[in-house]
Amino acid sequence: MKNSSTKDLIQIALLTSMLSVASVFVIPIGPVPITLQVFFFLLIPALIGRLKGALTMGLYMLLGLIGFPVFAGGTGGFQSILSPAFGYIIGAILVSLVVGRLHKRSASTIEMLGTMFLGIVLLYIVGMSYQYFIMNQVLETAISWQTIIVTNVTAFLPIDMIKAFTAGLVYQRLEAVLVRTV
Repeated sequence: MKNSSTKDLIQIALLTSMLSVASVFVIPIGPVPITLQVFFFLLIPALIGRLKGALTMGLYMLLGLIGFPVFAGGTGGFQSILSPAFGYIIGAILVSLVVGRLHKRSASTIEMLGTMFLGIVLLYIVGMSYQYFIMNQVLETAISWQTIIVTNVTAFLPIDMIKAFTAGLVYQRLEAVLVRTV
């Protein structure tokens, strides 16, 4: 990133560490566990923008792939790319670029929530596509698109919508606090 300030690098490092800590605690319900990752996948680009948000997600992915235990449940290592859940980490980079680009400071609650929900849709498209590929082609576990969609929509979507809503509220609160302190 050209012309990165110390503040930019600190923000990226701090938010990467927050995402890493949020990923360690899981509720295991199948090949894709429930974590707080989605909350941070949406909050981070809203806070620091699309480029720094994508760099944060990329650094998080790199740390996990080189072996730091930052992925769901404290896992890490290059073998993580074979996990059906890894597509959601890849999707987080796209989500950062889109949410960070569409999000506007002082946006109405409806606009902000719409951006967060669009982020969820993009995350699910990438995550479910990767999950289908890994399970059918790599792990040789025959699973249909319909099963993946139904499972993700019924088991994860309600929880992730709450995370999106909460990320939006937390962002608005942080924005209000930061505006008052500047």
